[in-house]
Amino acid sequence: MTPTELPHGTLFAGHEILGVAGRGGMGVVYRARQLDLDRTVALKLIAPSLAEDPSFRERFIRESRVAASLDHPNVIPVFSAGEEDGVLYLAMRFVQGDDLRTLVRREGPLSGPRAAQIVRQVGAALDAAHTRGVVHRDVKPANVLLGEGDHAYLTDFGLTKRVDSAGGQTRPGGWVGTLGYVAPEQIRGERVDARTDVYALGCVLHHALSGEAPYRRDSDEATMWAHLHDDPPPLVVEGLSPAFDAVVARALAKDPAERFPSAGDLGRAALAAADGRADLAAAAGRVVATGAAAPQGRDDRPTAAPQPPAPATDPDATRTGTPATDRVPGGPPTPATDQVTPTGPTAAGPTATGGRAGGARRPVAIAAAAAVLLAAGGIGAALLLGDGDEPTTPRTATTGTTTTTTDRPRVARVTATLSAGSRPNDVAAGPRGLVWIVSNPDRRMSLVDGDRDRRGDRQPEIGPGAQSVAAGLGRIWVVKNGTNSLIQLSDRSGVRTGAATVRLPAGEPVRVRTGEGAVWVGIRGSAPVSPDMVETVVKIDPSSGTQQSIAVRGGVQDLDVGAGAVWVTGRGSETVTRIDARTGAQRRSSTGRMPRGVAVGGGSVWVANSAEGSVTRIAVDDATDRDRVRVGTAPRGVAYGAGGVWVTNELDDTVTRIDPRSSEVVGEPIDGVGRRPAALSARGDRVWVVSPQDGTVAEIRVP
Repeated sequence: MTPTELPHGTLFAGHEILGVAGRGGMGVVYRARQLDLDRTVALKLIAPSLAEDPSFRERFIRESRVAASLDHPNVIPVFSAGEEDGVLYLAMRFVQGDDLRTLVRREGPLSGPRAAQIVRQVGAALDAAHTRGVVHRDVKPANVLLGEGDHAYLTDFGLTKRVDSAGGQTRPGGWVGTLGYVAPEQIRGERVDARTDVYALGCVLHHALSGEAPYRRDSDEATMWAHLHDDPPPLVVEGLSPAFDAVVARALAKDPAERFPSAGDLGRAALAAADGRADLAAAAGRVVATGAAAPQGRDDRPTAAPQPPAPATDPDATRTGTPATDRVPGGPPTPATDQVTPTGPTAAGPTATGGRAGGARRPVAIAAAAAVLLAAGGIGAALLLGDGDEPTTPRTATTGTTTTTTDRPRVARVTATLSAGSRPNDVAAGPRGLVWIVSNPDRRMSLVDGDRDRRGDRQPEIGPGAQSVAAGLGRIWVVKNGTNSLIQLSDRSGVRTGAATVRLPAGEPVRVRTGEGAVWVGIRGSAPVSPDMVETVVKIDPSSGTQQSIAVRGGVQDLDVGAGAVWVTGRGSETVTRIDARTGAQRRSSTGRMPRGVAVGGGSVWVANSAEGSVTRIAVDDATDRDRVRVGTAPRGVAYGAGGVWVTNELDDTVTRIDPRSSEVVGEPIDGVGRRPAALSARGDRVWVVSPQDGTVAEIRVP
C-alpha cells in the first residue's frame, strides 16, 4: 500500500480516509476520521521512498515524539505516529481554514496589525520549542495554519531537528530548509539554533506584509546569494507603518548575534511596529532557548552540508537533494508544503567569485556547475557554497585578478594551528611573541607563545563577555559587553594592572584599538540600522581613564587607528569616517557595499567590502586617491603588517594578501586557516587568524 492509493472510505491505522487535504515533498496529507474518538484529523502518510530508509524511519519516530511533547496553544497538536503496512504516518489536529501562504495569495498583503498578531503567535510557538532544545528549521507561510479568528498553529514539527540529540538527524550531504525563508547559516551548512528560526519568521513577516518572500530572485542561485549578502528590501506598502522595516531588518541580520534573541521578541516588536513604535525593534530582548538550541554552544560544526537544490519557480518550494519526481509519489511536482530529508551525496566543488570590482558579485562556479549538471541530464543548479563534511577536502577560490609584484615576494603559509577557546572573536599580537585571543563565552583569554608555537602557560581570567582585544601603550586592553567595561592587563604576564576597570557608556562595545596616545572603543547603540543612525567612539586617556565620547553618523562596524586619526566603518552606511585624533573633526568617504573590517597602513586606509568581495584603498591624505582590489568571498577582517595587507575571506575559508605599494593581490589565497576566518592581527613576520567555527588560531609566517 502506498500513500497515493487511499480512496475515500479506506480504513488505515484506525482512521477512515475522507479525502486528500494536500500533497508535499514528503507525501500526502489526508483529511481523516479517527474512529475510536470520532474526530477529524490530518493524517500525513510518508512517501515510500523515504520510509524505506532505515535511518529516516528512526529519525521520524524519534522526532514525532518530540513534536507530540510540545504542548502549546500555537503548536499543532500531534495525536499519534507510527507505522501501518510498512507506511509511516502522523496524525495531527485538523485545522479548518487556510495556511498563511494561501491566505496571502487569495487576499493579498495583510494589514500591519493582522500580520503582527499572526507572527506573535508563531513566535510564541517557537519559544516553546526552543525551551525544549528544538529548532524547527523550516518556518514558512505554508507551515502556519490559521483557524477561527486567525488563531495560528505552527505545524511540521514532526520532522524538525532536536539539536542536542546524539548522532544528529540530518543525513550528511544535505540541508533542510525552504529557499525563500532559509537563514544564511543553513545555506552554509553550519550549526543552527533558535536564531535560525527567528530569521525565517522575519521572512514570514515580510511575506505577510508585502505578499512575497524578501529575497525573491530570478534563479535559485541568485536567491541564495541574496540571503547571504543582500540587505533586506524595504517594505514599500501603502499605509504600512515604517517601523516594520526596522523589525524585519533586525530579524534578517546576516549575523545571528544581531537578530532578535528569541522569536517571541520578534513577535512583540512586530506588535509595537503595528502601533507605529520602533522601540522594541532595538530592545535587547531575552534568550529563552535552552540546551543546544541556545545561541551559545561549543559545537558549531555543520549539521548538514549544502545539497544541490531541485529547480523551482516558487520561492516557497522546499529545497532538498531529492529529484523533483520524488517529491510527490505518483505525480508531478506540486507546491511543497513539507520538507524532505536529503538522500543524495553532497555535491563537491570549488567556490568562486567573479564580476566587476565594486559591484555585487555572484559565485560564477555555481552557474558553471549548474550548466554541467543540466547538460548531463541533471535536475537543477548545484549549490556549491559551504564546507561539506570533510575538512581535508581540497578547495580552490578564484579571487579575480591574481598578480605577483615585480620583486617576487616570498610565499606565506600556515605554519601552526592552535586551540583558542570555544569561539574566538578577536586576536592581538603583542610584544615578545605573545598572542592574546578573546572568546565571548569563555571566562579566560587564550594566550599563545608565538615564538614556540604553543599555548602559553597562563590563560588570564577576565570573565565572560569579552568582545575585542588590543595590544598597545604597554598594555593589553579588553572590552566586554554585558558589563560595558574596559580592563587592562600586563602585556608580559596577563595580570590585571593599571587603573581600575573603566566603565563605558551605555551600548554594546564592539572594538578596542590603541594609537595616537589613547585607547579607542567603538560602541553600538540601540537605534535601528540606517544611514543616519548615530553611534559612539570613546577616546580614553590610558593614564587617568578620562573619557571623551564622539558621535559618529552611519554607525560603528569596526575601527582602526593610524595616520593621526581614527577610521570607522559604518554599520548603517557604506562609508568610512575619519576622526581627527586631536580635534575630533570628521570626514566621511564612500566605500563598497557592506563595509566591515578596516586597517590603516602604508599611507592608506583599507576597508573590506563584504557584499562585493573587495577591499577599498583610500589614501589617508587624499580621499580622491583610491582604488578597489578584488579578493575572496565575503571579506571580513583586515590587518596591516608583516609585509602586506591581510584580509580574511569568510566564505572561502582563506586569507588574501595585498601588496600595499601596488594594491595588487599577492599569490594564491592562503587556506588552512580554519572555517569562516574572522579577525586577524599582524606583527613582525607573522599573521594570526582566528576561526570562531573551529575554535582555533592559525599562524601565517612570511619567511
